[in-house]
Amino acid sequence: MIKISRTSGTWVCGIFLTCNFNFVFADVVSDTERVLNWLEITNPQIFSSHPTTQTSIEPWLFRHYPEAGVYAGINKNDNGAYAIGGPWGSAPVLIDSLSNLVSQIPAGRWLGVKPVFQQTAQFFDNLEVAISANGDAVAVWLETDSDISVNSVWAVHYNATTNVWSAPSLLDSGAQNAYEPKVAMDTYGNAMVVWMQKQIEGINTEQQKTVVSAWAARFQANSGWEAAVLLKNENPSDGGGFPQSDVAMDNMGNAVVIWSQRIDVQSFIYANRYIIGRGWGTAKFIDLDIPDQVDASFNPKVAINNNGDAIAVWSSINTSNIRVSHYQPGSDTWDSSPRELGPGVQPEIAISDSGSAVVVAPARISLADSFQVAAWHYNPNNGWDPTVKILDQGHVEEARSFVRVAMNARGNAVASWSQLDSSGSVSAFTNYFENGQWGTPTTIEANNAVEVVNQGVEVGLDSSGRAFAVWRQEAQNGSSQNNWASIRQAGTSQWDANSLATVPGSMTEPRLAVSSTGRAIAVWLHSDERSNTGRYLVANQFK
Repeated sequence: MIKISRTSGTWVCGIFLTCNFNFVFADVVSDTERVLNWLEITNPQIFSSHPTTQTSIEPWLFRHYPEAGVYAGINKNDNGAYAIGGPWGSAPVLIDSLSNLVSQIPAGRWLGVKPVFQQTAQFFDNLEVAISANGDAVAVWLETDSDISVNSVWAVHYNATTNVWSAPSLLDSGAQNAYEPKVAMDTYGNAMVVWMQKQIEGINTEQQKTVVSAWAARFQANSGWEAAVLLKNENPSDGGGFPQSDVAMDNMGNAVVIWSQRIDVQSFIYANRYIIGRGWGTAKFIDLDIPDQVDASFNPKVAINNNGDAIAVWSSINTSNIRVSHYQPGSDTWDSSPRELGPGVQPEIAISDSGSAVVVAPARISLADSFQVAAWHYNPNNGWDPTVKILDQGHVEEARSFVRVAMNARGNAVASWSQLDSSGSVSAFTNYFENGQWGTPTTIEANNAVEVVNQGVEVGLDSSGRAFAVWRQEAQNGSSQNNWASIRQAGTSQWDANSLATVPGSMTEPRLAVSSTGRAIAVWLHSDERSNTGRYLVANQFK
């Protein structure tokens, strides 16, 4: 544990004042993120929140903790860590040098597989997980009832302080089928889950119809789950279309939800916003309205930064293009009409605190091409880049190219996917985005005898720039399978692969969540048919 002491020192030129010398090293920014993150983890009684590192006053990199009245930061001129306020009083105090603090931080490791609960339902699918800055986590999934007739949304909560997982909680009514739950968390451990669910509307049998609507349930860190809320009740779908949704939260707990909603023969994208202290607003239609034309908008994704700026992205069957729309929190408005980025399917979106963003997707740039991993970059000053960037090493089969992307507050990003290599085997690939540029694709798994399973590679990124990836591998002859993880330390290009599970049996693809503070969690369903011990939801944490 890093010990915080009141070492005598001088706060250079007041709280944040420049000096006449400057010897900033390339790793100061990432090291600062690591140190401040670790101070929050090891001293939560003082650093109880997770604010974004500020750079507005040179030469300082600092965070403000209003709950404790504390500023903590690094002076880039002398590479010293300073604090003021709270236990340090009104005079600035030197905590230690940046290098000494970095040397005290453990490298971190995966702690091993831990059963969360034994799963007894006949059907278990659509597992997702989210994590907060302090390591609290929420996992959600679909499972069937005993009659194998209705899919319901369930969730478990992990308390990092007590190291205890809760019993599963049923989030929906359970009356009709639910679809594809998604989950997000804020820095304080609050969570938001969104899903689509069927309803029977109408009094008489002749008037009844099945509709599909968007629902959400909020987890409050100090009180548990709140009742599910219907996000829109006008003009619901008739049960067809694409029952898909997504959710994103900022550090304060405000959320944006988007979903695909069918109206007559058309499927459109809707959005709603949750504001702390005010609740849900009015659902807004953000897709193009094409009169007298069959349209289908699906695969909606949304990202939000800590300023409340959000970007939504989705696919259109009508145009075979990816569409994107921006949300402005000040005016509570979306773009008057979405922009079309280019051809592609199953897009993913990530955004930084400055408002820069990246979209990645499998894309066929021309009809003569196979699907490739494509990326588009957004700069708030210049808009979307006019040209698409190809991230992979060659053409990708669409069925094996589920693409993921993560971006931290600083604007670094990492994309991941599975791809056929030159030998005809499926391997795990990544590409790193830094200083506004994508690098070269990197193979992080190339064992031709044990292939990456087709569903792809999950990826995450902490505030220091450290990247995480997880995936499932399976022997070509079907004799074995395993879940794996790989980590790329900030400032390096090397990925270090490790096995997540060595226990016998079968397992589903792992789902990954990475906090800005460098904590990570992977969850999956494990079955051991040989010992007949049943199926378990399991977790492996990185600390």
